[in-house]
Amino acid sequence: MPWIACRPSTLGAALLAGLLACAPVSAGEPYRLQVGDMVDFAILGTLPVTRKIMIDQDGTISIPLGGRFPAAGLTIEALRESVSQRLKTVSYPAGVDVQGAAVWSVIYPEGVLLDVGEFRPVYVSGDVLTPSAQPFRAGLTVAQVVAVVGGPSVSRSRQDHSLDRAGLGEEETAAFSALFQARLKVARLEAELAGPGEADLAAVAADGVEPALAERLRTLVGEQLAARRDDREKSRRNIVTSIEGSTARLGFLRQTQRNLADETRNYDDEIKRVEDLLQKGLTPIDRLRAAQRGALLVSTRSLDTLSAISVVERDVTDLQRELAKLDDTARMENLAALQIASAEANHASAHVEGLRQKARIVSGVGDEPEAIRYFITRSGGASARQEVEATAVLQPGDLVEVVLVEPPRGSLPEADSVAQVGPVLPTVAAPDMALAAADAAAADRVPTPTPALH
Repeated sequence: MPWIACRPSTLGAALLAGLLACAPVSAGEPYRLQVGDMVDFAILGTLPVTRKIMIDQDGTISIPLGGRFPAAGLTIEALRESVSQRLKTVSYPAGVDVQGAAVWSVIYPEGVLLDVGEFRPVYVSGDVLTPSAQPFRAGLTVAQVVAVVGGPSVSRSRQDHSLDRAGLGEEETAAFSALFQARLKVARLEAELAGPGEADLAAVAADGVEPALAERLRTLVGEQLAARRDDREKSRRNIVTSIEGSTARLGFLRQTQRNLADETRNYDDEIKRVEDLLQKGLTPIDRLRAAQRGALLVSTRSLDTLSAISVVERDVTDLQRELAKLDDTARMENLAALQIASAEANHASAHVEGLRQKARIVSGVGDEPEAIRYFITRSGGASARQEVEATAVLQPGDLVEVVLVEPPRGSLPEADSVAQVGPVLPTVAAPDMALAAADAAAADRVPTPTPALH
């Protein structure tokens, strides 16, 4: 059932305040993560890993060594269990032993630490002194966050915001450009992780960016992707060429070793034959000495060849390990860069949303408000605008809107003065109808956003 933006009955207001006061963050029910929450992640071990990771727009989170996990809608305990169960099957290089071989370590579930590091901020707009985003803390109420931003302010509503709107154009251009570039970086990194194939950069939204500039940025990112792939392919070809050369040399050395073994057997046979002839007195002793010298030289060459074979085999093994490590290293670097780029895109998106809220500042209420009304727009599920009490407990990501209701016509100055302070509500008998008319008047006073924001 949709929320109703009129004054609730006494019983309805009490029930509504009770429901909001039972928010998961402040009650016994565990909090469920949402897009924009920041998670502290750590792995204890030989090479400790520590990260601050933001939940992406698609509701997933990128964990080092583990990949992506669904996070939005889960409790932190459920996410920790999912991550630890996958990471316990993962091993990672922890160094090398004395012989130069890689040493691999495993991840124990007890060594995986995961907790909520930072909740989504709470946004405050409307008739307050400084509309802004405020950090969320468990138990934060509407009255507390409104007090932090300076409280309800008629003077703020009566300010001339023409200069603010004039400067908003330049600020929004930079914000949209930063958001577009962050999205392009994410698309490039995802394309590199996906392997060969063209990146669909044309599908990256370029809201608020001039078409010519957007096309130029897409071209540059495409060229960067091609250059990085070409550089990695050159490194791969160089390693493969080195492996092929070392393998060919290894084959030549092994053939040489086989030839030397045959030559050694021939010298052994010659030495036995000459020794028989020498015992019979049919050959001089110099011939035996010559055969022994030849056998010694062949043995020396055979030892040198065996040493060279060992060196080349080690070189081939090292090159093969380097070739396998090339892809693993590039993937880990791209995953880390993708995590940072995703956070940058989220921050840029939040900045754009902040500019939208800035463009919605209401102006033109009377000197003395009749009442202060608070509204909450809650993200997660079906978002809707609902009136609440000042004691209502907030949740991460809530948008709090403060509306100062104008007094009836009889309490305002005469017509000449009224024209200077803004529109006046009609005199009506029913208070609920007066509040509904105040909502309509407040909607009429929302400034028109700048073109790109609009």
